[in-house]
Amino acid sequence: MSSLQRNAFKVKVFQGVVRFANALTSLTHKLVPPPFRIIQIGSAYWQSRALYVATELGVADEIGDKVMASDVIAQRLGLHADNLYRLLRMLASIGVFDECDERIFRNNKLSHCLRSDAEQSVRQMVLLHNSPEMSRPWFEMLSPALRSGEVPFALSHKEELFEYLDHHPKFDSLFTGAMESVESLTGTDHLDDFDWGRFERIIDVGGSNGSKALAILKRNPGLKALVFDRPQVIEKATSHWDDRIDEDLLARLTFMSGDMLQAIPLAHSNLDLYLFIAIFHCMDDTQAGKILTNLRMACAQHYPTIAIIDCVAEATRINPTVASFDMQMLIGTRGRERTEAEWRALLTRNGFVLQEVIATRTFARLLVVKVS
Repeated sequence: MSSLQRNAFKVKVFQGVVRFANALTSLTHKLVPPPFRIIQIGSAYWQSRALYVATELGVADEIGDKVMASDVIAQRLGLHADNLYRLLRMLASIGVFDECDERIFRNNKLSHCLRSDAEQSVRQMVLLHNSPEMSRPWFEMLSPALRSGEVPFALSHKEELFEYLDHHPKFDSLFTGAMESVESLTGTDHLDDFDWGRFERIIDVGGSNGSKALAILKRNPGLKALVFDRPQVIEKATSHWDDRIDEDLLARLTFMSGDMLQAIPLAHSNLDLYLFIAIFHCMDDTQAGKILTNLRMACAQHYPTIAIIDCVAEATRINPTVASFDMQMLIGTRGRERTEAEWRALLTRNGFVLQEVIATRTFARLLVVKVS
């Protein structure tokens, strides 16, 4: 089969820009005296905590498109005026919010992304990653986990992440909302870097409310999509898009609930495309093997293509973004960010072959996989 890569030149330019930005950041860090740089790293949680609290309190939403004095914001949100000013001043000093004049603030490109009504909102993602549920394992259980090999989240909460989600609806809703904001984090340009037009139907496994599938359908009028996820997710997803999108587009989208560790929807033809976006990095090889076994059974007599959008970690000198995601996987799950060699070994052990690794205009890669 010929390559499914598209926009190779644009992808190459994107990768060059990312390498330059990483080199520039590395150079900046090297210019800082080592003791001070260590203190910067050691106190970085001050910034993330300040960002979380400002997000939780809805400061960016309150400011909106206006220019506002910090004491006015404080009054409207029921906060202590001077304490809020100092919080906003700190965030403005690192580029979140603009301080137009003394104690006068407005949203900028960064703080705009904290607004709940922003098209590129990452509010839910900030709230998830800094929530008590996700913070406690970092602060309390990383050291014990490094000794025992256990999952810090499970040590803190006495349940693994997805079991905990099943029993805590409020946190589950936050988690689902954060996963839906991934599109804001990565953009959608990378969706144009793969030739979706060769297929008839996408089976989006773990597709949440279908926003990612819809982004693909909008670009490819001949495609249909089936979104498959946990029952509580699909129950909300089936009515989520009512009156929000064109009826013709919605007619090309169907939903099915289930557990991918038990079974996966059956392929209907060789022109089906199974899609797994950021699924396998949440799982160890045993869990991933169960899904791949179910996937082989779902393929049955057909020969569909499988597209896995996930990180491919460098074997050495790992990208800082990928390394950070890998640590978050260590904290919350039994998963990891795999190298290309680890991906090939996982797939080969379970009866699949990695045909192509497609570079895209994001930090992830698209792995094209077939049954061997």
